[in-house]
Amino acid sequence: MPAQFAHRKMSSLVGGAFMVCGLIGIGCAVTQLGATPADLAQARGQSESGANIFARECAKCHGQRGEGIGSASAILGPGALSEFPRNEVSSTDPAMSDPQLLQIEMQSRPAGAAWRDPFRNAQDLFNFTSTHMPKGHTGDLKPPEYWAVVSFMLAVQGASLPAGGIGPANASSIQIPRH
Repeated sequence: MPAQFAHRKMSSLVGGAFMVCGLIGIGCAVTQLGATPADLAQARGQSESGANIFARECAKCHGQRGEGIGSASAILGPGALSEFPRNEVSSTDPAMSDPQLLQIEMQSRPAGAAWRDPFRNAQDLFNFTSTHMPKGHTGDLKPPEYWAVVSFMLAVQGASLPAGGIGPANASSIQIPRH
């Protein structure tokens, strides 16, 4: 192998994990996509109805752990609920800096994502999900169901939910945790 390629890295998405390996097989790093089982269980305890709706409606495209399936983006776990366009790239997360993955992300960006405001709080997330999701079936869910899903998603991300969950009265004050 020519010397100029000896330190090149290969990246791939395998079974919900993003792998970065040296071509010569030394040093492989795996970044798990989606939420951990512990985060999902903790969030289910805070928003069981949101967890059930997520499993029934959202997991079809985004996966049971929110890891993203096909062209649907990851929406739970580290790096999820990112801002479009991304305003920072983490050097420790290969999924955030791989040129091929970034190109795929640009091509599979949710309709309208380049023009929407970033997700900063629960209200931003509700506004997007209630007007764009489920894809092709927008409006199939009622507002309380959207609020339950938003509560579940933010609980998975580590947000402290108020008693009674998130709703129109408190959504703007509940920030989206960044991993």
